[in-house]
Amino acid sequence: MKTFPTKTRLASSIKQATLCAATTAIMTSAGMATADHGHEHALMHDLEVKVGGYVKTDATYDLDADLGPSLAASAVPVGSGADSDPSFRIHSLQSRLNFSAKKDDMMAFVEADFFTGDSSELVSNSRHQRLRHAYFKIGDLLIGQTWSTFMDANWVLYPSTVDFAGPAGATFIRQSQFRWTVADGLDVAIENPENRVEGQSVRDTIPDVVVRYAQAGDVSWQVAGLLQQFEVDGGAADGESESNIGLTGGVNFKVGDGNSFSIKANVNSNRYTYYGFDNPAAVVSGSDIELIDHNAVVAAYNIDWGKAKTTIAYGMVSFDDEFLSPTSTEELSTFHINYRWSPYENVNFGVEVSRAERELVNGDDGDATRLQFGAQYNL
Repeated sequence: MKTFPTKTRLASSIKQATLCAATTAIMTSAGMATADHGHEHALMHDLEVKVGGYVKTDATYDLDADLGPSLAASAVPVGSGADSDPSFRIHSLQSRLNFSAKKDDMMAFVEADFFTGDSSELVSNSRHQRLRHAYFKIGDLLIGQTWSTFMDANWVLYPSTVDFAGPAGATFIRQSQFRWTVADGLDVAIENPENRVEGQSVRDTIPDVVVRYAQAGDVSWQVAGLLQQFEVDGGAADGESESNIGLTGGVNFKVGDGNSFSIKANVNSNRYTYYGFDNPAAVVSGSDIELIDHNAVVAAYNIDWGKAKTTIAYGMVSFDDEFLSPTSTEELSTFHINYRWSPYENVNFGVEVSRAERELVNGDDGDATRLQFGAQYNL
Protein backbone atom coordinates (compact mmCIF):
# COMPACT_ATOMS: atom_id res chain seq x y z
CA MET A 1 0.00 0.00 0.00
CA LYS A 2 1.42 3.35 -1.05
CA THR A 3 2.35 5.80 1.71
CA PHE A 4 3.49 9.40 1.81
CA PRO A 5 6.51 9.99 4.12
CA THR A 6 5.70 13.68 4.58
CA LYS A 7 2.21 12.89 5.84
CA THR A 8 3.57 10.12 8.03
CA ARG A 9 6.08 12.50 9.67
CA LEU A 10 3.32 15.07 10.14
CA ALA A 11 1.04 12.54 11.80
CA SER A 12 3.92 11.37 14.00
CA SER A 13 4.71 14.94 15.06
CA ILE A 14 1.07 15.64 15.88
CA LYS A 15 0.85 12.47 17.93
CA GLN A 16 4.07 13.21 19.82
CA ALA A 17 2.99 16.75 20.69
CA THR A 18 -0.49 15.70 21.75
CA LEU A 19 0.87 12.73 23.65
CA CYS A 20 3.16 14.99 25.66
CA ALA A 21 0.32 17.38 26.51
CA ALA A 22 -2.10 14.58 27.34
CA THR A 23 0.41 12.79 29.60
CA THR A 24 1.18 16.01 31.47
CA ALA A 25 -2.54 16.69 31.96
CA ILE A 26 -3.22 13.16 33.22
CA MET A 27 -0.32 13.23 35.67
CA THR A 28 -1.22 16.69 36.96
CA SER A 29 -4.90 15.84 37.49
CA ALA A 30 -3.96 12.63 39.26
CA GLY A 31 -1.57 14.42 41.58
CA MET A 32 1.42 12.83 39.89
CA ALA A 33 3.38 16.03 39.24
CA THR A 34 6.36 16.12 41.55
CA ALA A 35 9.84 17.54 41.87
CA ASP A 36 11.15 13.98 42.14
CA HIS A 37 12.05 13.51 38.47
CA GLY A 38 13.09 9.91 38.99
CA HIS A 39 9.68 9.06 40.45
CA GLU A 40 7.99 11.02 37.64
CA HIS A 41 9.91 9.05 35.02
CA ALA A 42 8.86 5.76 36.64
CA LEU A 43 5.19 6.78 36.62
CA MET A 44 5.39 7.79 32.93
CA HIS A 45 7.12 4.53 32.12
CA ASP A 46 4.26 2.51 33.64
CA LEU A 47 1.50 4.60 32.08
CA GLU A 48 0.63 3.69 28.48
CA VAL A 49 -0.86 6.72 26.73
CA LYS A 50 -2.26 6.67 23.19
CA VAL A 51 -3.53 9.49 21.01
CA GLY A 52 -6.04 8.99 18.22
CA GLY A 53 -8.85 10.49 16.22
CA TYR A 54 -9.27 11.67 12.67
CA VAL A 55 -9.84 14.64 10.40
CA LYS A 56 -12.97 14.25 8.23
CA THR A 57 -14.54 16.56 5.66
CA ASP A 58 -17.98 15.96 4.15
CA ALA A 59 -19.59 17.46 1.08
CA THR A 60 -23.38 17.03 0.86
CA TYR A 61 -25.90 17.88 -1.82
CA ASP A 62 -29.56 17.69 -0.80
CA LEU A 63 -31.80 17.36 -3.83
CA ASP A 64 -35.07 18.22 -2.08
CA ALA A 65 -34.47 20.03 1.22
CA ASP A 66 -31.66 21.13 3.54
CA LEU A 67 -31.30 18.16 5.91
CA GLY A 68 -28.47 19.64 7.99
CA PRO A 69 -24.83 18.60 8.48
CA SER A 70 -25.97 15.07 9.33
CA LEU A 71 -28.98 13.56 7.56
CA ALA A 72 -32.02 14.65 9.61
CA ALA A 73 -35.07 12.62 8.63
CA SER A 74 -37.14 14.62 11.11
CA ALA A 75 -36.47 17.73 8.98
CA VAL A 76 -38.00 16.31 5.79
CA PRO A 77 -40.75 18.73 4.64
CA VAL A 78 -44.24 17.23 4.38
CA GLY A 79 -47.48 18.18 2.69
CA SER A 80 -47.52 21.55 0.96
CA GLY A 81 -44.00 22.27 2.25
CA ALA A 82 -42.50 19.35 0.37
CA ASP A 83 -41.44 21.31 -2.73
CA SER A 84 -37.92 20.73 -4.07
CA ASP A 85 -35.34 23.04 -2.45
CA PRO A 86 -31.74 21.88 -3.22
CA SER A 87 -28.90 22.66 -0.81
CA PHE A 88 -25.10 22.16 -0.79
CA ARG A 89 -22.56 22.37 2.03
CA ILE A 90 -19.02 21.36 3.01
CA HIS A 91 -18.05 20.90 6.65
CA SER A 92 -15.45 19.22 8.88
CA LEU A 93 -17.57 18.91 12.04
CA GLN A 94 -17.04 15.17 12.52
CA SER A 95 -13.26 15.59 13.06
CA ARG A 96 -12.25 14.41 16.50
CA LEU A 97 -9.38 13.86 18.91
CA ASN A 98 -9.09 11.30 21.68
CA PHE A 99 -6.54 9.95 24.10
CA SER A 100 -6.42 7.00 26.45
CA ALA A 101 -4.27 6.08 29.43
CA LYS A 102 -3.78 2.52 30.64
CA LYS A 103 -1.99 0.93 33.56
CA ASP A 104 -2.49 -2.68 34.67
CA ASP A 105 -6.28 -3.34 34.73
CA MET A 106 -7.15 0.37 34.80
CA MET A 107 -7.74 2.67 31.85
CA ALA A 108 -9.27 6.04 30.97
CA PHE A 109 -10.56 7.43 27.69
CA VAL A 110 -11.55 10.96 26.64
CA GLU A 111 -12.82 12.03 23.21
CA ALA A 112 -14.25 15.23 21.74
CA ASP A 113 -15.45 16.33 18.32
CA PHE A 114 -16.77 19.58 16.83
CA PHE A 115 -20.28 18.58 15.76
CA THR A 116 -22.02 21.65 17.19
CA GLY A 117 -24.15 24.35 15.60
CA ASP A 118 -22.76 27.28 17.57
CA SER A 119 -21.02 29.34 14.88
CA SER A 120 -21.65 31.44 11.80
CA GLU A 121 -20.40 30.14 8.44
CA LEU A 122 -19.99 33.68 7.06
CA VAL A 123 -16.32 34.04 8.02
CA SER A 124 -14.53 31.63 10.34
CA ASN A 125 -16.73 28.51 10.65
CA SER A 126 -15.39 28.20 14.21
CA ARG A 127 -16.81 25.45 16.41
CA HIS A 128 -16.61 24.57 20.07
CA GLN A 129 -15.44 21.16 21.15
CA ARG A 130 -18.16 18.73 22.22
CA LEU A 131 -17.61 15.99 24.78
CA ARG A 132 -18.27 12.52 23.41
CA HIS A 133 -16.61 10.14 25.85
CA ALA A 134 -15.06 10.60 29.29
CA TYR A 135 -14.82 7.39 31.30
CA PHE A 136 -12.46 5.09 33.13
CA LYS A 137 -12.42 1.39 33.93
CA ILE A 138 -11.13 -0.52 36.92
CA GLY A 139 -11.29 -4.22 36.21
CA ASP A 140 -14.91 -5.04 35.35
CA LEU A 141 -16.29 -1.65 36.48
CA LEU A 142 -16.81 1.23 34.04
CA ILE A 143 -17.59 4.74 35.31
CA GLY A 144 -18.26 7.80 33.15
CA GLN A 145 -19.81 8.89 29.86
CA THR A 146 -19.74 6.56 26.88
CA TRP A 147 -22.07 4.49 24.70
CA SER A 148 -25.10 3.21 26.59
CA THR A 149 -25.15 -0.42 27.69
CA PHE A 150 -28.38 -0.67 25.68
CA MET A 151 -26.32 -0.33 22.49
CA ASP A 152 -24.58 -2.99 20.44
CA ALA A 153 -21.65 -4.33 22.47
CA ASN A 154 -19.69 -5.55 19.43
CA TRP A 155 -20.69 -2.88 16.86
CA VAL A 156 -21.87 -5.45 14.30
CA LEU A 157 -25.53 -4.37 14.47
CA TYR A 158 -24.88 -0.68 13.71
CA PRO A 159 -24.51 -0.16 9.94
CA SER A 160 -21.47 1.76 8.64
CA THR A 161 -22.50 4.90 6.77
CA VAL A 162 -20.69 7.92 5.35
CA ASP A 163 -23.35 10.00 7.08
CA PHE A 164 -22.39 10.92 10.63
CA ALA A 165 -25.41 9.48 12.44
CA GLY A 166 -26.60 6.52 10.40
CA PRO A 167 -30.01 4.93 9.81
CA ALA A 168 -33.25 5.66 11.62
CA GLY A 169 -34.18 3.10 14.27
CA ALA A 170 -30.61 2.30 15.31
CA THR A 171 -29.81 2.17 19.01
CA PHE A 172 -27.76 5.31 19.52
CA ILE A 173 -27.07 7.18 22.76
CA ARG A 174 -24.14 8.28 24.94
CA GLN A 175 -24.49 9.16 28.62
CA SER A 176 -22.85 8.86 32.03
CA GLN A 177 -23.24 5.54 33.78
CA PHE A 178 -21.93 2.94 36.19
CA ARG A 179 -21.53 -0.38 34.35
CA TRP A 180 -20.49 -3.73 35.80
CA THR A 181 -19.47 -6.64 33.60
CA VAL A 182 -20.90 -9.51 35.64
CA ALA A 183 -19.68 -12.30 33.37
CA ASP A 184 -18.53 -12.84 29.79
CA GLY A 185 -21.10 -11.00 27.65
CA LEU A 186 -23.31 -9.95 30.58
CA ASP A 187 -23.41 -6.28 31.61
CA VAL A 188 -25.57 -4.46 34.16
CA ALA A 189 -25.68 -0.66 34.40
CA ILE A 190 -27.41 2.29 35.96
CA GLU A 191 -27.45 5.26 33.58
CA ASN A 192 -28.39 8.93 33.60
CA PRO A 193 -32.18 9.41 33.32
CA GLU A 194 -33.41 12.20 31.06
CA ASN A 195 -37.03 11.58 30.22
CA ARG A 196 -39.57 13.66 28.33
CA VAL A 197 -43.31 14.00 28.94
CA GLU A 198 -45.06 16.26 26.44
CA GLY A 199 -45.73 19.75 27.82
CA GLN A 200 -44.63 18.83 31.35
CA SER A 201 -41.66 19.36 33.61
CA VAL A 202 -40.16 16.02 34.58
CA ARG A 203 -38.49 15.01 37.82
CA ASP A 204 -35.82 12.32 37.44
CA THR A 205 -35.74 10.40 40.71
CA ILE A 206 -34.11 7.06 39.83
CA PRO A 207 -31.54 6.03 37.22
CA ASP A 208 -32.35 4.11 34.07
CA VAL A 209 -31.44 0.44 34.61
CA VAL A 210 -30.02 -1.55 31.69
CA VAL A 211 -29.14 -5.24 31.38
CA ARG A 212 -27.40 -6.60 28.26
CA TYR A 213 -26.22 -10.01 27.10
CA ALA A 214 -24.17 -10.29 23.91
CA GLN A 215 -22.11 -12.91 22.13
CA ALA A 216 -19.74 -12.52 19.16
CA GLY A 217 -18.73 -15.03 16.49
CA ASP A 218 -19.77 -16.18 13.02
CA VAL A 219 -23.24 -15.48 14.36
CA SER A 220 -23.18 -12.48 16.69
CA TRP A 221 -26.27 -11.59 18.68
CA GLN A 222 -27.48 -9.46 21.54
CA VAL A 223 -30.52 -8.82 23.73
CA ALA A 224 -30.98 -5.97 26.19
CA GLY A 225 -33.65 -4.61 28.47
CA LEU A 226 -34.26 -1.12 29.84
CA LEU A 227 -36.28 0.04 32.86
CA GLN A 228 -37.27 3.73 33.18
CA GLN A 229 -39.53 5.82 35.37
CA PHE A 230 -41.35 9.01 34.36
CA GLU A 231 -42.57 11.44 37.04
CA VAL A 232 -44.32 14.76 36.44
CA ASP A 233 -43.02 17.78 38.36
CA GLY A 234 -45.74 20.41 38.84
CA GLY A 235 -49.14 21.08 37.30
CA ALA A 236 -52.34 19.09 37.64
CA ALA A 237 -50.48 15.78 37.32
CA ASP A 238 -47.75 16.68 39.84
CA GLY A 239 -46.24 13.55 41.35
CA GLU A 240 -47.84 11.16 38.86
CA SER A 241 -45.39 8.51 37.69
CA GLU A 242 -45.23 5.67 35.20
CA SER A 243 -42.65 2.98 34.41
CA ASN A 244 -41.48 1.92 30.98
CA ILE A 245 -39.74 -1.24 29.80
CA GLY A 246 -37.75 -1.02 26.57
CA LEU A 247 -36.36 -4.02 24.70
CA THR A 248 -33.85 -4.54 21.91
CA GLY A 249 -32.45 -7.56 20.15
CA GLY A 250 -30.44 -8.27 17.03
CA VAL A 251 -28.33 -10.76 15.14
CA ASN A 252 -25.50 -10.56 12.60
CA PHE A 253 -24.69 -13.43 10.23
CA LYS A 254 -21.47 -13.81 8.28
CA VAL A 255 -22.29 -14.52 4.65
CA GLY A 256 -19.52 -15.85 2.44
CA ASP A 257 -16.04 -14.32 2.59
CA GLY A 258 -16.19 -11.06 4.53
CA ASN A 259 -19.85 -10.24 3.88
CA SER A 260 -22.53 -10.07 6.56
CA PHE A 261 -26.22 -9.41 7.14
CA SER A 262 -27.63 -7.87 10.31
CA ILE A 263 -31.08 -7.06 11.63
CA LYS A 264 -32.09 -5.44 14.88
CA ALA A 265 -35.40 -4.41 16.47
CA ASN A 266 -36.25 -2.01 19.30
CA VAL A 267 -39.52 -1.82 21.23
CA ASN A 268 -40.51 1.21 23.36
CA SER A 269 -36.93 2.35 23.87
CA ASN A 270 -37.80 6.05 23.18
CA ARG A 271 -34.65 8.23 23.37
CA TYR A 272 -32.39 5.17 23.17
CA THR A 273 -33.58 4.70 19.57
CA TYR A 274 -32.34 7.08 16.88
CA TYR A 275 -35.39 9.23 16.07
CA GLY A 276 -37.27 7.61 18.93
CA PHE A 277 -36.84 11.06 20.45
CA ASP A 278 -38.80 12.65 17.58
CA ASN A 279 -41.88 12.32 19.80
CA PRO A 280 -42.07 12.55 23.61
CA ALA A 281 -41.86 9.29 25.52
CA ALA A 282 -45.19 9.98 27.22
CA VAL A 283 -48.09 12.44 27.50
CA VAL A 284 -50.46 13.42 30.29
CA SER A 285 -54.06 12.43 29.57
CA GLY A 286 -56.39 13.71 32.27
CA SER A 287 -54.34 13.08 35.39
CA ASP A 288 -52.58 9.95 34.09
CA ILE A 289 -49.29 9.46 32.26
CA GLU A 290 -49.74 7.55 29.00
CA LEU A 291 -46.71 6.03 27.27
CA ILE A 292 -46.33 6.44 23.52
CA ASP A 293 -45.63 2.97 22.16
CA HIS A 294 -43.28 2.64 19.21
CA ASN A 295 -41.24 0.08 17.30
CA ALA A 296 -38.06 0.32 15.25
CA VAL A 297 -36.08 -1.95 12.97
CA VAL A 298 -32.71 -1.69 11.22
CA ALA A 299 -31.40 -4.10 8.58
CA ALA A 300 -28.10 -3.98 6.69
CA TYR A 301 -26.09 -5.99 4.19
CA ASN A 302 -22.32 -5.42 4.27
CA ILE A 303 -20.13 -6.30 1.28
CA ASP A 304 -16.35 -6.64 1.47
CA TRP A 305 -14.81 -5.97 -1.96
CA GLY A 306 -11.26 -6.51 -0.70
CA LYS A 307 -9.87 -2.97 -0.71
CA ALA A 308 -13.31 -1.41 -0.45
CA LYS A 309 -16.61 -1.96 1.37
CA THR A 310 -20.29 -1.30 0.72
CA THR A 311 -23.17 -1.08 3.16
CA ILE A 312 -26.82 -1.17 2.15
CA ALA A 313 -28.97 -0.20 5.13
CA TYR A 314 -32.61 0.53 5.90
CA GLY A 315 -34.07 1.75 9.17
CA MET A 316 -37.50 2.90 10.34
CA VAL A 317 -39.37 4.06 13.44
CA SER A 318 -43.15 3.80 13.81
CA PHE A 319 -45.20 5.41 16.60
CA ASP A 320 -48.63 4.48 17.95
CA ASP A 321 -50.74 7.55 17.19
CA GLU A 322 -53.32 7.11 19.99
CA PHE A 323 -51.97 9.98 22.08
CA LEU A 324 -50.20 11.99 19.35
CA SER A 325 -51.36 15.25 17.79
CA PRO A 326 -52.27 15.32 14.06
CA THR A 327 -49.01 17.11 13.21
CA SER A 328 -46.76 14.67 15.12
CA THR A 329 -44.54 12.20 13.28
CA GLU A 330 -46.14 8.78 12.92
CA GLU A 331 -43.41 7.09 10.90
CA LEU A 332 -40.03 7.92 9.44
CA SER A 333 -37.38 5.91 7.65
CA THR A 334 -33.97 6.21 5.99
CA PHE A 335 -32.18 4.23 3.31
CA HIS A 336 -28.41 4.31 2.72
CA ILE A 337 -26.14 2.77 0.11
CA ASN A 338 -22.44 3.58 0.01
CA TYR A 339 -19.01 2.68 -1.31
CA ARG A 340 -15.98 3.20 0.98
CA TRP A 341 -12.36 2.70 0.08
CA SER A 342 -8.83 3.34 1.41
CA PRO A 343 -6.39 4.27 -1.41
CA TYR A 344 -3.57 5.15 1.01
CA GLU A 345 -2.58 4.21 4.52
CA ASN A 346 -4.74 6.08 7.08
CA VAL A 347 -6.87 7.65 4.33
CA ASN A 348 -10.55 6.76 3.75
CA PHE A 349 -12.95 8.00 1.10
CA GLY A 350 -16.66 7.31 0.82
CA VAL A 351 -19.62 8.13 -1.41
CA GLU A 352 -23.21 7.60 -0.33
CA VAL A 353 -26.78 8.05 -1.50
CA SER A 354 -29.34 8.47 1.30
CA ARG A 355 -33.09 8.83 1.21
CA ALA A 356 -35.35 9.86 4.09
CA GLU A 357 -39.14 9.64 4.32
CA ARG A 358 -41.50 11.05 6.96
CA GLU A 359 -45.25 10.78 7.52
CA LEU A 360 -47.40 12.64 10.04
CA VAL A 361 -50.43 11.37 11.95
CA ASN A 362 -52.71 13.45 9.67
CA GLY A 363 -51.37 11.66 6.59
CA ASP A 364 -49.10 14.41 5.27
CA ASP A 365 -45.82 12.96 4.05
CA GLY A 366 -42.62 13.84 2.24
CA ASP A 367 -39.26 12.47 1.17
CA ALA A 368 -35.78 13.80 0.47
CA THR A 369 -32.58 12.50 -1.14
CA ARG A 370 -28.96 13.30 -0.28
CA LEU A 371 -25.68 12.73 -2.15
CA GLN A 372 -22.57 12.72 0.03
CA PHE A 373 -18.80 12.46 -0.31
CA GLY A 374 -16.54 12.03 2.72
CA ALA A 375 -12.74 12.17 3.04
CA GLN A 376 -11.02 11.09 6.24
CA TYR A 377 -7.42 10.99 7.53
CA ASN A 378 -6.89 8.81 10.59
CA LEU A 379 -4.34 10.03 13.11
